[in-house]
Amino acid sequence: MPLRTKIECPSCEADVVVKRGGVCPKCGASITEHVARVRARERRIEQVVAVIGTVLVVGLVVVTSGATLLEGIAVYAVVGAAVFYLARRTFV
Repeated sequence: MPLRTKIECPSCEADVVVKRGGVCPKCGASITEHVARVRARERRIEQVVAVIGTVLVVGLVVVTSGATLLEGIAVYAVVGAAVFYLARRTFV
């Protein structure tokens, strides 16, 4: 499940949870374009993380094809933790 990026109003910097009519509920500023830009950025980040994760998994299959079961599990755990860490840092 993708993580949701916190969207702030560009005018008053309040967290925008409900977007009624494309305006900020606190200050009334138009936020339609801002929200669209933030969501497009979030989508690009998710796509990049997915491509990098796929490349790493394919690389792991090639590298660990001759490894024992425990070595393979250890390598997959390390790479999985690295991808999780990179993805989490991207959305913070």
